[in-house]
Amino acid sequence: MTDQTTEPLLDAREVRSLLHCSLPFVYKLADRGRLACVRWDCLGDKDGRAKTMVRFKKNDVLHFIERHYKST
Repeated sequence: MTDQTTEPLLDAREVRSLLHCSLPFVYKLADRGRLACVRWDCLGDKDGRAKTMVRFKKNDVLHFIERHYKST
């Protein structure tokens, strides 16, 4: 059962576009807890390495922008 009010999650590339920054910077923000995200482990790739999926709520990204906005 899905909730019709749930917004789709953004991947790191979509967040990068919103913030106009690098992809590694998006992951650093998430790793350091500066930008809220959802994480879950998924099956490894061909090399057998475990991967972690990271997704973001658009509203959380917009709040991040507002918290760090400074007018001059």
